[in-house]
Amino acid sequence: MTTRDNYPPATWPALPNFELPAALDFLKLKNFPLKVYPAVYDRPKLQHDTLYIHGPGWRKSSASFDVDCLQIQIYLKFCGINFEVHNGNEPLASPSGKLPFLATVTGAIYDSDRILQWVDEMDKAKKLASTKDQEQAKAFIALARTKLHAAWLFSTWLEPLNYSEYTANAYFSHVPTPVNKLLAYQKQNQVTQTLLTDRDILVREEVYHDAAQTLEALSTKLGDDKYFFGSTEPTWIDAVIFSYLHAIMSYPTIPGSTLGDEEKKQAGELRALVRKHENLVQYAKNIYETWLK
Repeated sequence: MTTRDNYPPATWPALPNFELPAALDFLKLKNFPLKVYPAVYDRPKLQHDTLYIHGPGWRKSSASFDVDCLQIQIYLKFCGINFEVHNGNEPLASPSGKLPFLATVTGAIYDSDRILQWVDEMDKAKKLASTKDQEQAKAFIALARTKLHAAWLFSTWLEPLNYSEYTANAYFSHVPTPVNKLLAYQKQNQVTQTLLTDRDILVREEVYHDAAQTLEALSTKLGDDKYFFGSTEPTWIDAVIFSYLHAIMSYPTIPGSTLGDEEKKQAGELRALVRKHENLVQYAKNIYETWLK
């Protein structure tokens, strides 16, 4: 019985070799590429570390209107980092697909989490002195990033007047129509799904009730101190809390007399909740005037 292993290995005839005459040596392409042309556009090198954010802020303020961007922007200020701000408004330019991100003069690109690590590696991070305070600060930050963040998202993206008058334009006015409207609609749906992650139904009264309780807790914790936990200098918790307070209070009021009073009241409800706490209002104003104005 003949098996496959009994067959001799297949052999193929060798390919013939052709020698080009000396007159055709230029066709042998001994060097490739034959010529390298300079790039049509060579991206200029950064002169300073640059933070790419959503901006400019309302009334052309240097502070970003976006909470996530503002947290990093103000924290870098707290840490004494020398950087420039670029109002990119292009999340897809970031390696994480969202803003902010930092481009350094060395060519490194860092998203938010990596920025904090980068600051820590340079030994410039601002931290609370007490380990106990650090642990408590984490709890307050988590509270703000859940309850207060949900209220900020609801107020800016799901309150009809805020969304139509300001939010959609702030994030997507640089995109041609009608693409800008499509992107804003997609973002609004994304926000809705985010808010429904930990609840079965989205009720505005519940969202603002949770925010009111959070603001009460923050006001009590701050007391008469300049910074949280009585720190002599601002730390990461101050960057987080300030970003929410400033983003909420600086949001434009709805103008015009043709709009319903009830709708206008709903659009400004979250701002009204913050203004009930004078110490939080003054706290945010002091930080803005000291570090950003």
